[in-house]
Amino acid sequence: MKIEIVNDDCYHIYIYNDYEDLSEIIIKDKLLLIKKILHLCGFYRVIATLKKVGLFLEIIKVAEGFRRETFDLKVIIDNNRDVFFKTKDYFLVEDISKICYYDGEYYGLVDDSFDKILEKVEFGDFVFGCSLDSLLENCIVI
Repeated sequence: MKIEIVNDDCYHIYIYNDYEDLSEIIIKDKLLLIKKILHLCGFYRVIATLKKVGLFLEIIKVAEGFRRETFDLKVIIDNNRDVFFKTKDYFLVEDISKICYYDGEYYGLVDDSFDKILEKVEFGDFVFGCSLDSLLENCIVI
């Protein structure tokens, strides 16, 4: 599991898994674990995306809770969202079907062709959700 704190109200979480089907039970179990790790309370919107390489969660705080221990979620499952793999090494992403270049780094679209570099994910980061806005607007498609 990799947790990125985007800001005080937004978290990006990548969880490697072997699940073929994304179910609410799997997401709920993972979110309860994340709640304990991050000490979350309040109301959150969670956008879940399952790719072959794992589960991607974007957790966005919508409002504070009425009580200290309040934790409420609205989970949206959207497997059509784009996820990119960011790296400084072009040779890691050269076999991927869509490659972008932005701010000195290469971004490869995580799709079925991504399996070739699955064992090399420690050499980069996954980018998805709100972090993609400036990338997609300003990148150069290779």
